[in-house]
Amino acid sequence: MLKKMRVAAFLPMLLMMLVIWGFSANTGETSSTQSMGIVTRVVNFANEIMRNKMTEEKKLVWEERIHTPIRKMAHMTEYMIFACTVAFPFVLYGKKKKWITCVTFCYCTCYAALDEIHQLFVPNRSGQVRDVLIDSVGILIGIILFRTIYGVTHSSDI
Repeated sequence: MLKKMRVAAFLPMLLMMLVIWGFSANTGETSSTQSMGIVTRVVNFANEIMRNKMTEEKKLVWEERIHTPIRKMAHMTEYMIFACTVAFPFVLYGKKKKWITCVTFCYCTCYAALDEIHQLFVPNRSGQVRDVLIDSVGILIGIILFRTIYGVTHSSDI
């Protein structure tokens, strides 16, 4: 039973790898359209909270202003989740937290770099070192989150 659990524990990691790769396979136009849809919903929600006081022009200004930050936060969030899914299976193998931290950071950062290389071959996309750095921030947040949760249940080996 433990052997099956150990193997199954890697499935969320593989799923996240596919999700990330899938998002990166979208053309520049598709990716921008998807993120702009989210930005529009955020601005409309903010406008509702403000009792519809924003003009259409003001909404467009805010959409333009927050588009890039929301895209980058999405990158960080997906890599935060990815880091947690990479770290978790190693708990079942009894690995030490420091080992898990190092392996998770290296593996996820290498995947982020590979993903940026992949984007070089997708129409209207580009691979950016800056994006790997942004992804790495998400990875670090994921590792901190994982270690915090894991530390609550396993007080030794921190």
